[in-house]
Amino acid sequence: MEVGQAIRKRRAVRSYLDTPVAPDVLDRVLSLGLRAPTGSGAQSWAMVVVQDADVRAKVAQIVQDGASTYFALMRPKADGASDEEHAAWGREYAQTVLGTYPQVPVWVLGVVVPRRNYPGPMAQWGRSDDIISVAFAMQNLMLAARAEGLGTVPTTAFWKFEETRLREALSLPEEVEPVILTPLGHPTEFPTGKAPALARTFKTWRTLVHDDRYGNVRDGEG
Repeated sequence: MEVGQAIRKRRAVRSYLDTPVAPDVLDRVLSLGLRAPTGSGAQSWAMVVVQDADVRAKVAQIVQDGASTYFALMRPKADGASDEEHAAWGREYAQTVLGTYPQVPVWVLGVVVPRRNYPGPMAQWGRSDDIISVAFAMQNLMLAARAEGLGTVPTTAFWKFEETRLREALSLPEEVEPVILTPLGHPTEFPTGKAPALARTFKTWRTLVHDDRYGNVRDGEG
């Protein structure tokens, strides 16, 4: 699959089979991920690859529990629903949407591993560079995965509510910063098109391009 196809066909996959990922395929995906640009050439990153069954189960539960909180916060309560009922709805919805997560064969967490002491005013920018570099690497990984017929979905908010548990499950040192987590596996199917709610609001690429100055939008469909 050429890169343009991989970009266009990449989708957020949240439903997985329990089919294992072949070791050579996993190695290709990881190596391509880590060929991404890296700020200052520092390689201030790592990928924590989770395949142990017990640890995978912990990660899946952490993501599902965090998603319960996320959905309850992000969605309005039903008319007349109590806080407890709304929280219960969030848990049920997370189990429905992410119900196959316990059988995901591989989880990959992209983390910042500080490797360079940035001087003075560069300290804040250096950290931003490191986080962006992890995002580059994870995007590479997700495109490489799609080219291999594997599904992924960048996960940030779901586990943040349970970051202490995630750190404990993966033995992350205090200085290592988790950034993006993704399941990696064979999807039950690749989604096509956009969800109806998203389709109503999603902007075409031309509406997001400003030629020469901000506000000079290259409008139109495409």
